[in-house]
Amino acid sequence: MASEQPDVAQQTPVAPIMQKPIKKPIFQKWWFWVIIAVIAIGVISNLGNQGNTDDSSDKTNSSSNVSTTSVTSKKASEKAKVTIVDFSSMSKADIQAWADTNKITCKFDEEYSNTVASGAFISQSKKANQVVTEGDTIKIVYSLGKKPSVEFQNALRKAESYSKTMHMSKKGIYDQLTSEYGEKFPADAAQYAIDNMKADWKANALEKAKSYQKTMSMSKSAIYDQLISDYGEKFTKEEAQYAIDHLDD
Repeated sequence: MASEQPDVAQQTPVAPIMQKPIKKPIFQKWWFWVIIAVIAIGVISNLGNQGNTDDSSDKTNSSSNVSTTSVTSKKASEKAKVTIVDFSSMSKADIQAWADTNKITCKFDEEYSNTVASGAFISQSKKANQVVTEGDTIKIVYSLGKKPSVEFQNALRKAESYSKTMHMSKKGIYDQLTSEYGEKFPADAAQYAIDNMKADWKANALEKAKSYQKTMSMSKSAIYDQLISDYGEKFTKEEAQYAIDHLDD
């Protein structure tokens, strides 16, 4: 019996299958950490430079503010000094002129006084020879005379009301104040009111003239006569003529 031959095909060796080597993760490579370190150094460096820039800007702004304050303080200190004079013997016009020249604000005031005559000087808020600075304010007080009684004050208020609302003349107001058919004030109270009231009599005459012209269509000649008449408005001839001269303004 013939011997059996081995199966050559079955005994042929097979080459092993080659597997690809497994790559290391990138974070395990040395050069990865070198790159990370370089980036970190760059970021830290930029942050430091930005901080220096902010500090420099703050210092610049601070220096600017200090400089501005110094300039303002310097300007304030450069204001001229002014020595106050004695105003007691000066007129209001002269006092105002002096104040304007020396760049001082001057305010005039009035108050009652039992010892100082009406219209006379009472006081000044800064004494003579006192040193002040340009731009300062000084107050000058003048007397209104003795404080009037309530009767006198009421007469004054009535007189000013007649002037402002009815544009009456000085004589017309006095007569109205003392009239038995008017306000019935005593003569001294009425005279006090006339002497102390503030009124522009020419302006009052003009307002009356315009009223006659507009509401009664009167001629200039008739208006003039009405203004000066003792039975009319009782203005002076000068006041009436002023009204006629400016009637068409």
